[in-house]
Amino acid sequence: MSADPIDKLKDFQAQEQAPQRFVADPGGDVIKAYGVDVSLLGGTKAKRVTFVIGKDGKVAFSYFDWSPLTNVNKTVEWLQAHPQR
Repeated sequence: MSADPIDKLKDFQAQEQAPQRFVADPGGDVIKAYGVDVSLLGGTKAKRVTFVIGKDGKVAFSYFDWSPLTNVNKTVEWLQAHPQR
């Protein structure tokens, strides 16, 4: 989820050859609802937080780090330790 517009996210995904999909939230509504918004120069940006939503629809795990790679690695570690989620 990103506060950036979808065109910017598509360009980023192509440039970085990122395997994951990004969701645009340019109004910041979802970002604010999850409490991960950061106001920068009058605009809304999202912290790098990874959420795992359980089968029950509740947040089962969340992890924050500004490093995308650290977020991915920590989330994969958690998922491997909790395969039933």
